[in-house]
Amino acid sequence: MKTTMQSKLARAASLLELIVGFCVLISCVICGVGIVVSTDVKALFSTTGYFQILLSDACYIIIGIEFIKMIASHTLDSVIDVMLLAVARQMIVEHTSPVENLLAVGAVAILFVVRKYLYISQLDKPERRAPSRKGEAEAAPAQEPAPSGIRAAFPGARRGKPEPAATMGETAGEPLAK
Repeated sequence: MKTTMQSKLARAASLLELIVGFCVLISCVICGVGIVVSTDVKALFSTTGYFQILLSDACYIIIGIEFIKMIASHTLDSVIDVMLLAVARQMIVEHTSPVENLLAVGAVAILFVVRKYLYISQLDKPERRAPSRKGEAEAAPAQEPAPSGIRAAFPGARRGKPEPAATMGETAGEPLAK
C-alpha cells in the first residue's frame, strides 16, 4: 500500500514538473519572439539603457531555457548551470557595488570549484536495474560507459603508455610510405 501511494505521488510530481516545464518553454518562445519583433533598432544604437533592458530580457529567457533543461535532466550539473547563469546575469545586467561584484565573482568561483572538485558524475547517472527475467541477463550484456575526455580523443591509448600521435600524412600505427 505504501509503495503504490509513493509511486503515484512520484508520478504526479513528475507530471507537474513536465507541465511547469512546458509552460516555461512556451513563455520563453513567446518572449523570444516578442524581443525580436519589438526591438527598435534606432533606440538600440542611440540609447544604452535600451540595450541593457534587451540584454536583461534575453538573460531571463536563457535562464528559463536552462531551468527547463534542469527539470528534464535532474542532474547536479544542470542545477549548477542554472545557478551560474543567474549569478552571471546579475553581474552583467545590474549596476551593483564593487562589494556585490566581488561577492558574485566569489559565488561563481565557488560554483566552478564545486563543479570541478566536488561533483561526482556517477551520482547523477541512473542506476542500472537488474534483469527481471532469467534469460535477460544473457541476452543483454552490460555495456561499458563511453570514454570521455582524453580517452575519447585517443581511443587506443592505455593508461601510462599513450600511442604516439600520427603526423601529417600517416595514420596511427601506419608509417609514411617512402
